[in-house]
Amino acid sequence: MQIPQPPLAVAAGNPDDQLNIRIAWYYYVTHMTQQQIADHFGITRVRVNKALATCRETGLVQFRINSPLASCVALEHALQARFGLQRATVVPSPEDPAQIFRVLGVGVAPTVEAQLRDGCTVAVGWGRTLRQAVRELEARSLPRLTVLSLLGGLHYGSANNTVEIASSLAGLFGGAYYYLAAPVFAPSETYRDMILAEQSVRAVLGQAREADLALLTVGDLTERSLMLELGLVDPASAQSLRDAGAVGDLLGRWLDRDGREVDHPFNRRAVGLSLEDLAHIKKVVLVSGGPYKADIIRAVLGRGLVHELVIDEAAALRLAEG
Repeated sequence: MQIPQPPLAVAAGNPDDQLNIRIAWYYYVTHMTQQQIADHFGITRVRVNKALATCRETGLVQFRINSPLASCVALEHALQARFGLQRATVVPSPEDPAQIFRVLGVGVAPTVEAQLRDGCTVAVGWGRTLRQAVRELEARSLPRLTVLSLLGGLHYGSANNTVEIASSLAGLFGGAYYYLAAPVFAPSETYRDMILAEQSVRAVLGQAREADLALLTVGDLTERSLMLELGLVDPASAQSLRDAGAVGDLLGRWLDRDGREVDHPFNRRAVGLSLEDLAHIKKVVLVSGGPYKADIIRAVLGRGLVHELVIDEAAALRLAEG
């Protein structure tokens, strides 16, 4: 269990944040009971319990279990051999599907932390899994760290947005971040070409091609899809993507089961780094899971773009069996 130093914005934040951190410290470090903490601060046990839950959910309190499961290790070796991976990490699947993002975030955090060093460049995608991965990282000082977004984003604030993920990651380490001031999908192919020709966009993507590390996840085409939930892809378009053979996306590029980009307008309007350019990045880490994402994960791995994979056990079994 770790209680990391919070980002400066949190450390200097509102009184509730400060109280939550103090409660977590007394509970996990000094082993005071919830009742003792409640008496100490003159609050109820319900308030103490809520504070501890908040600290876990936001990543202020992190847990690490340093003993691998034999079944997961066997799957790791199988995936490494099958897909030519440098490393695979398989974590137990949660009973509650809603916890998949937290489980994967905990699983990928040590991999990311091992790669980070002052002066390195990290390129990131977007989504709920990456949002949680950032929450599970332990903050430290890396003032020369550069974080880049690999694709366009939303026109409004969202914790899953490319901008928020890049800024949160950079903020943990005191680094700088740059993003594409553009949508995930341009309104037309012509407009997409104009965006990609813009100097600031070219500068970010140019740096991204030379990144030391890329941290990515993939999207599916089920009802769980974040693209559908956010309205970036409407139900009719989702069906037309399925009809074209798509099983999911990587960086807004929709792929078929063999990892080929499907013939669809979305692929001609996507704003971000191309998959061909992604191949030039020194280390590409894919973190994704859930058995419903097995097809798109397999498709991406089949392209040989990924060096390290973090996945849950249920999805790993689907890959090993398929």
